[in-house]
Amino acid sequence: MRASFRALLAALFSIGLLLTAGTGPAQADEVTPETAKPVRFISYNVCGAKCPLPVGTGTEAEKTAARAAWVSGLVAEVDTWDSDLVMLQELCYGQWKLIRDALAPAQRAGKASYDTVWGAALPTASGCDQWDPADRRFGLAIFSKGQGSVVPNTRTVTFLPEVEGLPTEDRVLLCARTALDGRTARACNTHIDPHDATTALQVPKVAQLVEAGRLDGEPVVLAGDFNQVPEHEDMGTLYNHGTGSTGLFQEVDENDASQFTQNPDCSETAVRCRSGEDTATKVCSAGTPSDAKIDYLFLSYEWFKTVQGDALPCAAGSSLSDHHLLRGAAAWEK
Repeated sequence: MRASFRALLAALFSIGLLLTAGTGPAQADEVTPETAKPVRFISYNVCGAKCPLPVGTGTEAEKTAARAAWVSGLVAEVDTWDSDLVMLQELCYGQWKLIRDALAPAQRAGKASYDTVWGAALPTASGCDQWDPADRRFGLAIFSKGQGSVVPNTRTVTFLPEVEGLPTEDRVLLCARTALDGRTARACNTHIDPHDATTALQVPKVAQLVEAGRLDGEPVVLAGDFNQVPEHEDMGTLYNHGTGSTGLFQEVDENDASQFTQNPDCSETAVRCRSGEDTATKVCSAGTPSDAKIDYLFLSYEWFKTVQGDALPCAAGSSLSDHHLLRGAAAWEK
């Protein structure tokens, strides 16, 4: 199903670049572009500052080639999945510009172009030198299919609460209203701090903020790296099912029965469960403490049905991201 991307990877091997969203054995519930529901999404923590370019110590020409090859690989995944919304975390500003330009109308002959918004969490991150030493901003981005598909003047960047005295990195929620498959939707993207005390503040705040879209009568898509497993009590403020849940969302990979054993509250006969395929694993990064699902695509339950999710395999030895790329799809409820 990913023949075009496999061909691209073969070319990337020649310059020593392996993409996180690489080839590998199919997952049990793998959803193909041919069988997926029509409204489609991607969430991906791209590790733009901490994961070095494999040829980062070489010549400038090699660095330029590596950057271009990585962007081409990501664009190939966007096209293969025909994604309506693409949400990226841990993204350097220089990295975002390259993706923005690659998905702009001028570069998209015969293919859909993408509009985009960017949100900075940090004014500078030293690892972003590899993408643009003149601008080291670090944050999040949303890409929306269609030229001009982001509704003007609707972008918001909200800084999330922190625990006083606890060393943390600034975290934000980036939102914008977008045209989603012919309807206006609220798209939001975030990256939650990994400390439990901070997670307990930030996840409920995100749930509160994205509720605004629902109250306005709009479909809401919330993506991000939440640095927390689905069954954790903090995530109950997002899920609309499961023990202790008070939220308003379904998650794209919640109906993968092969993963229900992650959550002791779920039975083998359950229809859905707060669980899903691992998106952070030692295959992606030897420094990962334990394999877990920490990346999500949440959809407002009253607008979407028949959700589908799939975490793409990592290529062993990849050094450009420490996460799996998460794909999701759904149909409209009404």
